[in-house]
Amino acid sequence: MSAHQPLNSVTQGVHSAAGQLPARLTAKETQILQWCFHGKTSWEIARIQNCSVSTVNFHFTNIRRKFAVHSRVAALYKAIETGVITVATSNPGGAHEHG
Repeated sequence: MSAHQPLNSVTQGVHSAAGQLPARLTAKETQILQWCFHGKTSWEIARIQNCSVSTVNFHFTNIRRKFAVHSRVAALYKAIETGVITVATSNPGGAHEHG
């Protein structure tokens, strides 16, 4: 994504239709989104969660599908917008991460 790309092009398609219930994410999907919010890469999240990079990417694919978006950034916006994660979240938890 370009540093000069307008924000509305990033969030396009993020807003849900009126009355639509927010996506239901698993606890693992929520943790992975929180780590993504904290700037972690798939490789770093895999190490924290004690799983493979493929597993992390599988969860990201499911998250994008559930939110009907095409990027991690859009998924993060959607998760914050719907209250799935909060900006004040300090430590999403994980097998090897100590705050």
